[in-house]
Amino acid sequence: MTTDCGDIFLGSGASITFVPENDIYFPSTKDPSGAFDGSSLSTIKASSAFSDVFSLVNDLYIGCLIERYNSSNAFQDCARITGNTADTITFSPALSPASGDYFVITQYGAPVPGPAETSGTAYTEEVTTVTFNSDGKADYSADYLVFTILASAGGAASTRAFWFDDTGAVSEPSHGATASTVVPISDGGLVTKEEYAAAFTTAVNGVTNISATRSGNVVTVTNANGGSNSAATTTSDSANLAIVRTTAGGQTASVVAKKLLADEWLGLVESISFPTTEVETKQVNLALGGSRNYTYQYKGIETASGGNIALVSNHAAWLYYFFGRCTGVTASTAGEAISDAFVAPTSGAIYIDDGSVTETGPIFYRSVGTDLCPPIAPHLDAIGGMDKLTAPTVSSGAIQDGITYTFEEQNGELLPSFSLEQVFSKLPSTNTYRTTTDTYADTNFVKIARGNRVNTMTITANENEEIKMTMDLNTRTVHDLETDELYEARRGVTDETSFFNYESEATFREPFFFSSGYFKAFGVTFMKINSITLTMNNNLTERRFIGVGNKSIQEGIPAQRNYELQFTGHVVDDRLYQELVNQDENNSTTDGQMVELNFSKANGEEFTLKFKDYMVSANNFPLPDDKGPVVVETTVMPRNLHSCTVTTHWVLQG
Repeated sequence: MTTDCGDIFLGSGASITFVPENDIYFPSTKDPSGAFDGSSLSTIKASSAFSDVFSLVNDLYIGCLIERYNSSNAFQDCARITGNTADTITFSPALSPASGDYFVITQYGAPVPGPAETSGTAYTEEVTTVTFNSDGKADYSADYLVFTILASAGGAASTRAFWFDDTGAVSEPSHGATASTVVPISDGGLVTKEEYAAAFTTAVNGVTNISATRSGNVVTVTNANGGSNSAATTTSDSANLAIVRTTAGGQTASVVAKKLLADEWLGLVESISFPTTEVETKQVNLALGGSRNYTYQYKGIETASGGNIALVSNHAAWLYYFFGRCTGVTASTAGEAISDAFVAPTSGAIYIDDGSVTETGPIFYRSVGTDLCPPIAPHLDAIGGMDKLTAPTVSSGAIQDGITYTFEEQNGELLPSFSLEQVFSKLPSTNTYRTTTDTYADTNFVKIARGNRVNTMTITANENEEIKMTMDLNTRTVHDLETDELYEARRGVTDETSFFNYESEATFREPFFFSSGYFKAFGVTFMKINSITLTMNNNLTERRFIGVGNKSIQEGIPAQRNYELQFTGHVVDDRLYQELVNQDENNSTTDGQMVELNFSKANGEEFTLKFKDYMVSANNFPLPDDKGPVVVETTVMPRNLHSCTVTTHWVLQG
């Protein structure tokens, strides 16, 4: 039972952080165990390479696609995720993976997990079934089974053979085990496979650290202690003694708290609105009389909406999320051999495949400790081609080893997305951002808005102000945690100055200013501009599809993209009026003839946008009442982006 007598949540404990969304490499095995063999599956389980590091937040990936690739990294097919636990994913329709295949959770709505916090070790006991298929005791003569048995959890292993004597005089076979137990089935009263199974059960239960139970002719053998055990084997008669390992023995670190890669700085946030969850409540009558009140009500579709981020711009990498494609990265790197998709040689480093750029990410990879986040998916980047980033610095006031991105328009539906994690915390002194398993979250209340795509982006430059960026978001869904799920918000990082992309160098944190920029159009550099507003719209359309498996999941499908540039400035001639009445589109791609917008910092960070195919759609020359300067208000409508380059310290993961 809970009460409302506790401390209230305060804004001092509220925070919203950024979580990248990327393709997540999910090397898998059949569930519950075994290699893929082409049979139809609707459930897969992570291999130890994944589950030893990451623990997925339950059902966080519902609605995402899971893609199957073969050993040559060629795409095979995909299905829709209908549920997930820490290390297991269910999906529909069923797939038929073959040996060497692997899976990838696709990035839209798929927040990158951080390494789970673990403590101690959890052990899994080996479980094997043995099916007796013959009623003829002679069929088992000198047959044997070998089990690997642990003396303690994760402890020393020994092997034990169980062999069958059908006459009372059979010589012990050469089985190779360190110890053996005979299974006598020579008694004349034993004449059925069920009776032979019973004799085997008795023999197993006479051995320490292993036990057996029987159901008809099937015997289930369970090791008393968990650990990495070998499968039971038969060396002479797999037809009459059918062996199936139903649970593989193993050992894994015990998960204390799940985490996302949510220790990432949003930048200089002026204001932010976390997406609001709206649940449709329907009241209906059931054609029953007796009351003027509704006779039934239920909850309908759940919608997440209203997400907005308003930033004072200290970098322009956010443009990637509007335009949708990163087609080039220039950065300083140092060769560092990586041989494992999950493990980095250096703690806290940043890596990139210097030979190629994945347009919608992952672009850069983080190592948290030495765990790569996300793990390197073979179909995206070459493990052997990864290089370590030389982090940007400032020397003599100028950026050194800066990162230059080239962004282009995405004309398909695959706009990149990101997650936002919101936590209201009462800031306990220990485990400050960790949830509890109480019925209601009374210490840390966490919500995760995933699949955020930029619908509208507005860049504003007003005289005497900083450059500002505002983004209206289209959100796929807002996820809340299960009651019994321990989760560490902000990846457990309590100090904001330790967030990823928060730079100690002050000039990296400083914003762009109106005064450090230029605007060109019609072959002219306009020198007397007072304000500029660039509005870009992806016109995302909300859609819902059959088979997603959850009524809170919606898709944001891009539609008509458009640009509008408004500016005000002092009049020096009538050029802008002439362009208003000009019937011809300016479609030059010559520098200086395009619409060009640039802002820079003294340290060398900058961003440049160039648009082509544009016209003046409106202007106004109001008569100043104070007899002061004439100010023109003009709207320019470009059709196409020509280029977008961003030089920055900001590490963009995708």
